[in-house]
Amino acid sequence: MKKKKIATKAFIAVLLVGLIISCSETSETKSAVADCPTKTCGDFSSQAQAQSAYDSDKKCYKNLDADGDGIACENLSK
Repeated sequence: MKKKKIATKAFIAVLLVGLIISCSETSETKSAVADCPTKTCGDFSSQAQAQSAYDSDKKCYKNLDADGDGIACENLSK
């Protein structure tokens, strides 16, 4: 019975540490995204320019790839 209590406490401690680490990563991620330039497809004169920006930092420019297929501003190539 005593081993079960120790195991339960250890499990809870591991969960809490994981939660703390997870929250700190989320804060860093939000900070990094806040530093990203706000660009839309309308800011580019060609799909190639938009693709170059997207390829340089996919996290910052994720809004340039609306359908998530890796091709930025597909509407500019039409």
